[in-house]
Amino acid sequence: MDITIIIPAFNESKKIARDIKAACDFALENNFDAEIIIVDDGSTDNTYNIAKTFESRTLTVLTKKNGGKASAMNLALARCTTPFVGALDADSFVSKDALKKIIGFFNNPKVMAVTPSMKVYKAKTFLQKIQKIEYLIGIFLRKIFSMLGSIHVTPGPFTIYRREFFTKYGGYDEDNITEDIEIALRIQSHDYIIENSVNALVHTVSPKKWNILCKQRVRWYMGFTQNILNYRNLFGKKHGNLGIFILPASFVSIILIITTFFYTIYKITDSTTRSIINWNSIDFDIWSLISLDFNPFYMNIGTITAIGTLSLITGIAMIYTAKTLSEEKTSLKTPYILFLILYWPLYAFWWTLSWIYMLRGKKIGWGHKSSRKNSKHFKMSHTR
Repeated sequence: MDITIIIPAFNESKKIARDIKAACDFALENNFDAEIIIVDDGSTDNTYNIAKTFESRTLTVLTKKNGGKASAMNLALARCTTPFVGALDADSFVSKDALKKIIGFFNNPKVMAVTPSMKVYKAKTFLQKIQKIEYLIGIFLRKIFSMLGSIHVTPGPFTIYRREFFTKYGGYDEDNITEDIEIALRIQSHDYIIENSVNALVHTVSPKKWNILCKQRVRWYMGFTQNILNYRNLFGKKHGNLGIFILPASFVSIILIITTFFYTIYKITDSTTRSIINWNSIDFDIWSLISLDFNPFYMNIGTITAIGTLSLITGIAMIYTAKTLSEEKTSLKTPYILFLILYWPLYAFWWTLSWIYMLRGKKIGWGHKSSRKNSKHFKMSHTR
């Protein structure tokens, strides 16, 4: 066997047959000798029984008490013997040639993981269209991070790992709400390399409802903060670009965005209040204040305007580059307009909410039960 493909499943009876077929077809099309392990994570529907009907020499179906994705991955890792391992999620679809484009990076023995490029699948709602642009920017940034040796997230869907890393340093952290960030930082902390295959494409069905998206982002941002604090030893010149620039810059940018968001709210509120007071003094005869004369000489091109213009140009360049690299064919005009208007206040809101949750000690999980008692193997094997 060359690679093990793990499919963790929780209440996926409507999708599991499709996912298994897709995994089998994928292995055949790529001409890889693949083992497929399905892990039913304590489903309460018919997921396990449906998966069991596909069991064969190369397809194993396991079941366990509900404990979350990390514990499902660890159960499969304990069974697999192949040199490489990766996971497929129920809401993700991998391009046919993705594995061929990923596997060559492992010719370097220091490479312990290779990430794909994540794209939003069939963006229909305005929230999904905003995420479409966000994911494209992520494609661009992840490639830049790989060039700087600074990738700090290995996305769950179809990041391929060298199995020996798990053998040496333990499996997934079952107490961690963002195990894909934790494992990436652990790889970096041991001075190994994470690469990115920019044209290995994975399409994911992004959240279309506000409550689901909000919970996902708060979990991501809480997990990022907690993991960075746990791996604060990565800061500094010992870990090169990651410790000197990327991680510090990420926190600075977050603080700047949150500060700008609340400052903008303050300025809008203050300006609106002053305008209402002034309008009241002229009995709201607003039209008398409007001048049709326009002279560009009197335009106020300040620092904020200049920074905003530069950010707009930079964003367009990043998205155009990512669109080219990821072979995106659809029009991005509407998604980009929505992104420009709505993303930064949403981003600031999610970060603010995540830090409030952390300060209040509030817990947020995957949406189904989590188990701490099953994390013994990780704690025994993991060293930092």
